[in-house]
Amino acid sequence: MTDLRHRTRSRNGVRTDARNSVSHRTTVRRSSVRCALAALGLWTIAACSPSSLVDVQSPSTVVDPTLINTASAAAQLRNGTIVRMMGAMTPIIEMSGWITDELSDTYYTSGQTADDRIVLDLAHGKNPGAGGYDQIQGARVRAFQARQALQLYANNVPGVPNAWQGEMYALEGYTVVWFAELYCSGIPLTVVPLVGPQSPTQGFSTTELYARAIALFDSAMVAGADSAQYVNLARVGKARALLDLGQFSAADSVAQNVPTDFVYVIPSVTSADDGNGYFNFSNNFPNGSYRVQDREGGNGLVWSNDPRTGITTVPDMTSGMLWPAKYNRTDSGDPDPTTSRLGVSIRLADGLEARLIQAEVALSRGDASWLTTLNMLRSTCVGNAACAPISGLTTSSLPAMSDPGTPASRLDSLMSDRAKWLYLTGHREGDLRRLTRVYSRDRNTVWPTGVLSIPAFPNTFPVPGQENGMPYGPDTVYQPDQNEKLNNPLYGGCFDTNP
Repeated sequence: MTDLRHRTRSRNGVRTDARNSVSHRTTVRRSSVRCALAALGLWTIAACSPSSLVDVQSPSTVVDPTLINTASAAAQLRNGTIVRMMGAMTPIIEMSGWITDELSDTYYTSGQTADDRIVLDLAHGKNPGAGGYDQIQGARVRAFQARQALQLYANNVPGVPNAWQGEMYALEGYTVVWFAELYCSGIPLTVVPLVGPQSPTQGFSTTELYARAIALFDSAMVAGADSAQYVNLARVGKARALLDLGQFSAADSVAQNVPTDFVYVIPSVTSADDGNGYFNFSNNFPNGSYRVQDREGGNGLVWSNDPRTGITTVPDMTSGMLWPAKYNRTDSGDPDPTTSRLGVSIRLADGLEARLIQAEVALSRGDASWLTTLNMLRSTCVGNAACAPISGLTTSSLPAMSDPGTPASRLDSLMSDRAKWLYLTGHREGDLRRLTRVYSRDRNTVWPTGVLSIPAFPNTFPVPGQENGMPYGPDTVYQPDQNEKLNNPLYGGCFDTNP
């Protein structure tokens, strides 16, 4: 089998996305032009993706008002926001996995590895690949613009639920939470209205980002009051932000109202290209771009023995190498990292997370119900239950946990169980930062440390990677796209890179 180590990752990958940031903006603007022509009857409507009605990429933000002043266009912008959210979730999950212990990256080029914290090593610059920064900003702006369009042109219009406005508030809130969890303090939130010029902003501290997200979730619960689905989406997001801030009591009061069977998913694309270059998430794994290591860097968890992670091996390809197969399933539902399936959805929020938040709050106040809650999930979120994050879970594969006896070991047990329930959903980096920021744990006891050791796995990876023996970098957060400094006169860089 061909060595896959040098294969280029799909456009959602950090490395390729950064190198093609300029061409990506050009592509989006061309798509907007096609939409304008389509609206005038000069271009076939098939050439126009719903997510391309408005060009949200700097520097062009001027929109022809005739393209978006109808209820139909507003509904299309709402659909386009969901497409953008999927486009953002792919790099979010990857980045959270790389910098923590969830994923190991097998890609390298020109002496630079993308693996984990090495990408932040001073020797290679601070996050030179920019990660998913553009995708998150694009999703944030699109949610804001879609909400404006729904308010202006589709309020109380039959067939266009007013609750969609609440959904857009909530989705914007999640993009801000992603910035707070993944990036340094000092992220700008430039305002890009539906029509007219953008208004750059200065950076917001991590605490300010969480406060902004909480305000958006509050607005979502008001605007989406007619839909329990969107209210619960906002509740989980708000509880997540409050938990990250260490505001345990407030987080509990919000999370307790979310039913355990609540699920909100971001649907994946069902064709090879949705019109904006965002490809199905599960395509990134069969090409050999990732592997999993148990106890990575000493501090990492053991992932491979837990059925919730979907990790497996492919003996005829790579012997005992661990592959992440949570989103790669055969027609029968079995994990198979060599299988790429279109239409795989990713959970943005669910009642399972709400219960995990409540368990952590209970532990913080010394309440033994933390363990009762975790064991309830192990007996409930199995089989065909809505809260089961992966198929094939049984009560026998998730035996009840016991109390480990000390405060430190209890926190370890809870965070480990949470990590496996939420594996590859973009939560792990936020959890590790909370361990250091809220629980005062030393970062060198939380993130992988020491030197990288990635063994060879014939036939796919016949030789060890050149990154072997390199130390993990000192940073534990990502930094914005370098173009932010070029395009935003008010942005002065990160305030700090503390966890």
